[in-house]
Amino acid sequence: MKITPLGERVVIKPLEAEERTKSGIYLPKSEEKKQGEVIEVGTFKDGKSLPLNKGDRILYGGYNSEEFEINGQKNLIIEFKDILAKIEG
Repeated sequence: MKITPLGERVVIKPLEAEERTKSGIYLPKSEEKKQGEVIEVGTFKDGKSLPLNKGDRILYGGYNSEEFEINGQKNLIIEFKDILAKIEG
């Protein structure tokens, strides 16, 4: 099944956050960064592509997202404005 987000939205697969730092300190849930992998990308209102590609890793925030499952895989649809950064490297 293929899903295409409408408007300025992005479908992501949420990634599990690290529960502790490299030095072994455990992080409380409130300190975890939300990370995800881009699955599908919508467009700006004028039809131009959003500056993301399938497979990009991102940091995202916000509390407004729609969760759904495809083929047993948890996915989220989030607003482009809630994407904080693209992770490279």
